[in-house]
Amino acid sequence: MNVGNQTSSGSELRAHWPLVLTSSMGMALAASMPTMLGVMIVSIEHEFGWSRALISSGSLIVSVLGLLLSTAAGYAIDRIGARRIGIAVAVTMSSALMLLSTTTSNIWHWWIVWGLYGLAATATGTVWLTPISARFDKSRGLAIALTLAGTGISGTLLPIIANFVLELHGWRAAYFVVGGLFATIMVPLTLFVWHGAEERPNAATSAVSDPAAILPGMSAREGFHSPNFYFIVASMMISSIGWVALSVNTIPILISLHVSAAQAAAIAGTHGLAGIAGRFVGGWALDRVNAKWLVFGAILGGLALPLTYIAAPGNIPLIFAVVIYGSIMSGVKYSGIVYLISRHFGPKSFGTLFGTVSIAPAIAVGVGPMLASYVYDVTRSYSLAIWATLPAMVVAAALILLLSRYPDFGQGPEKGDELS
Repeated sequence: MNVGNQTSSGSELRAHWPLVLTSSMGMALAASMPTMLGVMIVSIEHEFGWSRALISSGSLIVSVLGLLLSTAAGYAIDRIGARRIGIAVAVTMSSALMLLSTTTSNIWHWWIVWGLYGLAATATGTVWLTPISARFDKSRGLAIALTLAGTGISGTLLPIIANFVLELHGWRAAYFVVGGLFATIMVPLTLFVWHGAEERPNAATSAVSDPAAILPGMSAREGFHSPNFYFIVASMMISSIGWVALSVNTIPILISLHVSAAQAAAIAGTHGLAGIAGRFVGGWALDRVNAKWLVFGAILGGLALPLTYIAAPGNIPLIFAVVIYGSIMSGVKYSGIVYLISRHFGPKSFGTLFGTVSIAPAIAVGVGPMLASYVYDVTRSYSLAIWATLPAMVVAAALILLLSRYPDFGQGPEKGDELS
């Protein structure tokens, strides 16, 4: 990258850092419920006598709502603006976390609160990534990485914080404390730091009633007719179900391998730190190399974790290292997927198209942990679930290789295009 491009990249980040900060914290909030489920599931099982599959069914509600409403939420973001919907998402998700502390033995109570969270989840991470796609060009990869690093923050800190509060005051207090913490962070950020004008790519956009109309890129109809769209969706779906099933259940999987709960929580915490590292590595690379090959390699790299669980279940130091490595690869993969969508389809209908792609991780969050928990309930082992991730990852990686060149939206050649 030449000096001029470096200056341009730095100028973008300096001008729009409040947007990146808010979006990153929004992603942290979006990841909070599934991240905490792995910490809470044993305590909730003991208190209510529910099976782990029944407890994990709360996340299935998120998947169903995502399947039904994510495209509509993305369309609303394109038309109404990300900030307005982002405020509603921040308030709703924080409230849902705190309301879980009031759960009774009636499973419907648990499901209703998860449904509240699921409604807000239909707009994430689209609501946080749509303005990033519109505002950043030269440093888009890094801006995406900084935004997605928020999920790593949750993955790093929440298992430790939640387990600490749980041991002192119980799982109810843990949910309430985490929900209150996010409320004090996200509500001020969305209301006072993230300014609505930053949703628009330039001042001219504010002069029209439909900001998406003058943005470059494909319309939603064009995107839905592109084979590239379905290659990305299928790869995202298959790889996410396998990875989420393992990552959300890291603590119970490790406990089943005779690791202490505290040590398992510490190892699970490395998901977040490594995920942050992966997002930064991916962000740096995405502004320099072809995203297709980066995502392909990252998906295959994720095979290291299930292979280690299978081949060396008693080697805790190796598992610790591979959890870190797998999380790095997951971070690179997700950053790359977002980047591929922004380059293949442009910002014109990014909300609608990415909202539809977001159905894949939404389904994964619900289906992956529930399937793994069901396997455990039936077999008293996670072995079958671990084995199932191997062919899934290979197929997901192969789908990425089918992507064609980036289209030309009149913004100049993209980095790595010549390598497509």
